[in-house]
Amino acid sequence: MLTQTKDISPQEAQQLFQQGVLFVDVREVEEFAQARIPNAQLLPLSEFAGRSRELPSDSPVVLYCRSGNRSSQAITWLAAQGYSNLLNLDGGILAWYQQGFALDTQPVEATYTDTAFTELTPHQAQTWLSQGAYVVDVREPYEYALGHLPGAVNIPLGRFISEVGKLPKDQKLVMVCASGGRSSQAAEYLIGKGFDAKLVGNLEGGTYGWMSVGLGVER
Repeated sequence: MLTQTKDISPQEAQQLFQQGVLFVDVREVEEFAQARIPNAQLLPLSEFAGRSRELPSDSPVVLYCRSGNRSSQAITWLAAQGYSNLLNLDGGILAWYQQGFALDTQPVEATYTDTAFTELTPHQAQTWLSQGAYVVDVREPYEYALGHLPGAVNIPLGRFISEVGKLPKDQKLVMVCASGGRSSQAAEYLIGKGFDAKLVGNLEGGTYGWMSVGLGVER
């Protein structure tokens, strides 16, 4: 049995595919609907924290996305929860396709799972901040240093599980990352840990969305 997390080449992934190893696509619904590795299970990164229990913890899993970045984030999240049989398709589905390996392009019906937390537009998030919300930026420290929401506390996603006990349960919480994907994982995890869904919000579009409407950041 594999007991590691690592990047694998498309050729290595193809061998595992032929052996019947589970492939998990962490892209979003609309991407999966267009093309996917045959028989792959869809588990969007934006829904990952709330649904990661759907994955087996005792057998190998190959995760992939478009280029390998989002699946690497998903593996970081799973590894923090004790999963170890995790393999990331280096280069993602693009590299798989470039090697001439099979793709399933039949149209599929796929829908998003409703989120328990509140998705916030930048202006809605600004209102929450004015009401005293506690802002948590789950990006890496170097990303946080480049610019973050005013007053945001940096708790990288890889440390989030171990530090969640520090967060207030009686105060509005705004979860933030670069684009909204990682922070949605954190928001889902909070709901699973008993935080009030009405008090947990995720900034749609992340810091990119925040700045795109002219709102300022701290450095």
